[in-house]
Amino acid sequence: MRYGDPDDDDGGAETPPIRWLASRAGQTRVWSPPSVGEQVIVLAPDGQLAGAVALTGIWQDAFPPPGVTLTEFFLFADGARIAYDPVGHALSVTLPAGGTAEIDAPGGLTIRGDVSIEGTVTVSEDVTASGISLTGHKHGNVQSGTSQTGGPL
Repeated sequence: MRYGDPDDDDGGAETPPIRWLASRAGQTRVWSPPSVGEQVIVLAPDGQLAGAVALTGIWQDAFPPPGVTLTEFFLFADGARIAYDPVGHALSVTLPAGGTAEIDAPGGLTIRGDVSIEGTVTVSEDVTASGISLTGHKHGNVQSGTSQTGGPL
């Protein structure tokens, strides 16, 4: 992060890069750089900006608090939102129009609970329900004409 305007009449003076306080910066790391125009507090030991650190997260008119409830959430500039309601025990992810989501889990994915899907489901492999293959199951009592087959075997 730097402060200054390269197009200013002062010859384009800018501060040296200023580090900012991150919520996590060890083996677990969170990358969320300050936004242009975001208000910060700069701590500069001995007044020297070379070792300065910016403290982020100060609400202001340009960036007001995104809510007033106990629901905790992340709100992104494009309107995307990840929210958790600790009272209702509900997690929601909302993406703007055209947004996509991907889960990459080479070891598998398990969902416990009922699932509702609104929209088309495309599957590149077989689907198995109660041990019966969608693409490979057989039917008994097959007759020609308008008769119905028996259930899957």
